[in-house]
Amino acid sequence: MLPPFSGNHSEERSRVERGDEGLFPERSENAPARPMAGVVSLHELEHPIPEKAQRAAYEGQRLAQANKTAKAIRKLEQAVRIAPRYRDAHNDLGVQYARLRRFAAARAEFEKALAIGPPVEQIYLNLALSNAALGDLPQALVFAQRTLGLNPRNAIARELLARASAH
Repeated sequence: MLPPFSGNHSEERSRVERGDEGLFPERSENAPARPMAGVVSLHELEHPIPEKAQRAAYEGQRLAQANKTAKAIRKLEQAVRIAPRYRDAHNDLGVQYARLRRFAAARAEFEKALAIGPPVEQIYLNLALSNAALGDLPQALVFAQRTLGLNPRNAIARELLARASAH
């Protein structure tokens, strides 16, 4: 397992959650509250997310921003029960699981999010970090490379690759 990240990530747009197991990007300081992943999938256009699921996800985000992680998880779990193909809610739920160091559950949510919609940088990066936290360095590196394929300037993915090559 890699030691905790350090260094300057100023070129990375997202705020990050620092922990012993790495960094988990959260919503950009300048971005709107929805959607976290930033891309609407064709599936979402063809099958709109029910308003009840959207309300639960929004409430989960609000609770997460207030550092009420357990309550946020309950709301986000409600959102994905109502709308199992709600990619952004799965991604947000994964971030909350990671905050509680439940990395296997986090990875499962990120995998669900990836399966639902088109690949996006945020989900690839979350998969890279959750795999690194679980000690699956080969998979972490695969997803770090995919992150860089979408955004070659992603400082966190670059640092993960640099630290892995140093080991």
